[in-house]
Amino acid sequence: MSRSRRVGRGMLAAGLILAAGIAGFALRAVQQPRTPRTVLLRSDARRPAAAPAGQTHAGAAAHVVPDTLPNVAFRDRRGALRRLSDWRGQPLLVNFWAPWCSPCRAEIPLLKQLSRSRPQGVQVIGVAVDGRAAVLRYARRAGIRYPLLIGLRAGMRAVRALGMVEVFPFSVFVDARGQIVTLKIGRLRAAQARLILEQIGALDRGQIDLATARRQIATGIAQLAAQRANTAAS
Repeated sequence: MSRSRRVGRGMLAAGLILAAGIAGFALRAVQQPRTPRTVLLRSDARRPAAAPAGQTHAGAAAHVVPDTLPNVAFRDRRGALRRLSDWRGQPLLVNFWAPWCSPCRAEIPLLKQLSRSRPQGVQVIGVAVDGRAAVLRYARRAGIRYPLLIGLRAGMRAVRALGMVEVFPFSVFVDARGQIVTLKIGRLRAAQARLILEQIGALDRGQIDLATARRQIATGIAQLAAQRANTAAS
């Protein structure tokens, strides 16, 4: 390929990335040929100051998300050793967050509501990637009652095992069979959670397959993003 054609293609790719950034929403599917992989849904997220320079939110989509949750061991708020596999057999919303992260704090009321109402039977679990004292202090103040798994090192191991970089918050949605269905990067909104959980419910009831659930989630999230953009513009 000639140098001019390579430059032209590079400029086109850069233009597409810029357009996605301006729209405030980017959607990437990490996949092997013929095998649907987890859909990554990106919006606002925060990266800790300690993360290596040059890492960006979009970099998370360059890694392969595993089919199931990594079985990393954490301490819960009482100090007992727990693993995500302890909740096997039910749909899960596993939220990775930190007390210093403002988008994380903003979505906690929604997570509390989902934990109380449990749509589609979902179990909400918080994975707090920070020091234990800071997490417990904030959890008491915010009234978090859903299960919390706490640990800076354990949390970072889980983040990397999920193919992610250190951007918070992000939420992993898992069906009752233990399959990761989708991974939402950035603050989770009520309409997004409702859409994703409805598709997981249909998947768990055998009404749709995994590929269909992922496709309908991706389409629905894009439509919700467009609606929010139109509302903001008006």
